[in-house]
Amino acid sequence: MTMEKGGISTLGEPMSKENGFDKFWAAWPRNPRKGAKSECLKKWIKFRCEHQADQILKHIEWMKTTDQWKQGNGAYIPAPLVYINQQRWDGAEIPDIEITVSVAFKDPALRKIEEDAKKAVKPNAEVQARIAELLKGRA
Repeated sequence: MTMEKGGISTLGEPMSKENGFDKFWAAWPRNPRKGAKSECLKKWIKFRCEHQADQILKHIEWMKTTDQWKQGNGAYIPAPLVYINQQRWDGAEIPDIEITVSVAFKDPALRKIEEDAKKAVKPNAEVQARIAELLKGRA
């Protein structure tokens, strides 16, 4: 039995280069309780979570948006081992996450540059003529 990437799982099935567990571990938010990776992998295999990986990942992404997981700088995010042991994704109602992109959004730095450009005083005719003359010399 090997648990390496690209090896054979305990179920005798070939493991893909990036399996569901790797995605699970990468998706889990950093916090003081994130640990025991090898134990989590053993439970992942024992509970055959690979077959539910998409549902688990969707649940984690949704939980990241909840007040419970955002509160206290992640103080209420459980250890990943607890999450797997309790199979917290099982039966969870996961609402569709709507992503709203504002077309009106403009980078604050760009907005500031544009505002400053509107306030800038245009050079007088003499200076403009001199600039045009200098630019002709470059061409």
